[in-house]
Amino acid sequence: MTKTKAIIYDGVDQIRFGDVTLPALGQRQILATTLYTFVSPGTELRVLGGHYGAEGNYPVVPGYAAISRILEVGAEVKGFKAGDVISCRNPVGFADCGSMWGGEAGAHVYATEGEDTPILIPQGLKDEEYLPYAAAEVAAISLRGVEAADPKEGETALVIGQGMIGQFSAMFLKLRGAKVVVADVAEARLAESVQAGVSAAVNLSEPGAEDRVARLGNGGYDIVVEASGSIPGVELAYRMIRRKPQNYSTDYKVEPIRFYGNDWPRLVMQANYIKEISINPFSFFSGEGVTILTPADRGVEERQRVIEYVRAGKVDMTPFLRNVVPCAEMPAYYRKLQKREIVSLIGDWRQ
Repeated sequence: MTKTKAIIYDGVDQIRFGDVTLPALGQRQILATTLYTFVSPGTELRVLGGHYGAEGNYPVVPGYAAISRILEVGAEVKGFKAGDVISCRNPVGFADCGSMWGGEAGAHVYATEGEDTPILIPQGLKDEEYLPYAAAEVAAISLRGVEAADPKEGETALVIGQGMIGQFSAMFLKLRGAKVVVADVAEARLAESVQAGVSAAVNLSEPGAEDRVARLGNGGYDIVVEASGSIPGVELAYRMIRRKPQNYSTDYKVEPIRFYGNDWPRLVMQANYIKEISINPFSFFSGEGVTILTPADRGVEERQRVIEYVRAGKVDMTPFLRNVVPCAEMPAYYRKLQKREIVSLIGDWRQ
């Protein structure tokens, strides 16, 4: 059976570069060699920390986002051929190592049906020209949340947390014409977001930060995306949702319950939470209604749309491509992610 190199977690906070064995190729599967992998810091670092069911199931190969070139297709595969370059997620598991979700490896076997089917991307490019597509799988998660919120031109949006999901959320909100304010505790992340063109950025570790956030949204936002994965982030999100006009003053007035019609403010819960969050529905929100969205994943359609946005030049992936490192050096860069010395990481597997 064929061996390939991979990032392997042997236990909590134990990471190495080693060998795994590929599964046999099924008749409706494809074998592909990896060009680039895009690290999802939130998911992959939490798996390294023993969360999401990882503890007790090591060793595992983490990750789920890759750009690959097809080497071989199964006898019953339709629509794919050897040589195609694909954006892919969640490969078939390895023969001798666990997967969560197995993307960080030099080769994979992929299913060609269902939600994990690879997406064909523009063909005939040089290897390095495929680099902007590496971020597509993770970006599609944010796109799903933004599309669920259905931003309208001129609305105000707040994104709490400027990790990968938060930065991509801000990018797609801007694309839809919203005024975007971002908030985080890491100055480096905020600086990157300002460079990417958000309207304003607030460091939540500074005195008076919440008042500043509220002021930038005139007291409340049409859309709030919670992407920090923290309880303080959730609590801030609840406080920053747009309120009915009478709630801006001290005068008490009861408007009809259908004051908004079909225009409730939207709260997009775009992170995963390790701890339970308890709220009182009659006190967390100063108003009479809010739409809460929990997109959680992405489908084939969102994945395809991101690929097309990249191809058409409608989104700039350059800010997310700063740390492209040879695959063998990736374990050291995971440590940099843990220390928040870097925001993004791409593995180069072409060697």
